[in-house]
Amino acid sequence: MPLKTLVGSNVPTLLKQAQAAIGPDAVILHVRRIRTPAGEEFEVAAADPATALRAPVVSTSVSPAQELIAPPSPRSGALVIALVGPTGGGKTTTLAKLANHPRVFGPRRVGLLGLDTYRIGALEQLRTYAELAGLPFAVAYSADDLPTARAKLPGCEVILVDTAGRSPKNRLDRDFTDDLLRQLGPHEVHLTIPAATPVPIARRLLREARLPAPTHLLVTKLDEAPDEAGVFELAVDLSLPIRWVTDGQEVPFDLASASEQMTAIRLGRHHRESGLVALGVGP
Repeated sequence: MPLKTLVGSNVPTLLKQAQAAIGPDAVILHVRRIRTPAGEEFEVAAADPATALRAPVVSTSVSPAQELIAPPSPRSGALVIALVGPTGGGKTTTLAKLANHPRVFGPRRVGLLGLDTYRIGALEQLRTYAELAGLPFAVAYSADDLPTARAKLPGCEVILVDTAGRSPKNRLDRDFTDDLLRQLGPHEVHLTIPAATPVPIARRLLREARLPAPTHLLVTKLDEAPDEAGVFELAVDLSLPIRWVTDGQEVPFDLASASEQMTAIRLGRHHRESGLVALGVGP
C-alpha cells in the first residue's frame, strides 16, 4: 500500500494506523485540519519512501514543527525528558504539544509522568491531555512512588515529565521536586521559560535549577514577544542548546524548532565581530 490517507480526531492514533498499513518506514506527507460531518478533525497522508519522493508538496492549514527536532532514543530503556521552570511558564501545555506533535517523536510510544502535585488542577490538566490523546499517564507523589509510576508506563519509548513550578518562595517544594528528578535520572532537563523573561531572571532561574542542572532551554510564548532575543542570546553565551520553541496555545501545532532563532543570533554575532575586526577593534 504505497499511499494512504487517514482521518480522525487523534493524531498519534492516525500515525500508528499509517505505520501499521504501510510499514515501519512510512513517511508522513502532511498533517492538516479538515472539516467533516463529524466536526473538525485531522487528516494524515502517508506513503512508502519510494512514493513519498514522487509526491507533490501539500499545503497545510497548520504550522508543523521542522523535521528532526526530537532527540534520538537511548541505547536501552525509555528516553526521559523533564520540563522544569517557573509557574506559568507553559510546561504542561508544552508537554502536551511534544507528546502529540507528529514530527517530534513520530511513531515512538510516549507516556506522561506527573510530578506537579502542588498546583491545583495541574494533574487534572495533564490527565485530560493524556486521555484525549490516548497516552499512558502516571503520577509520583514521592520518591517511593517512582518505581510504581514507571511500571504504569510499560512499553513507552519516551517519557515526558511535568514538574511543579519553581519559585523562590517555595524552596521546600523545589527541593522535593529536585530530589524526585535526581532519582528519576532524566536524559534531558529543559528549563522552560517565556520569551519575554528578562535575562537577569533567566540567569537566576538557571542558578536555582542546579540539581539536576538543565541540559537545555525551552522558550515558550514566543507569539507574545516575537522580537525578544534575550533568552536566545543567553543560551548562546552559556552554550546551552534550545531545541524547541512554542508560539501559541494550540495543541499540538504551536511548536517549532529553535534553529531559526539560534542561527540568527549566531550569524548576527559573526557579522558584528567581523565588522569590528575590519575596523581594527577586534583581535
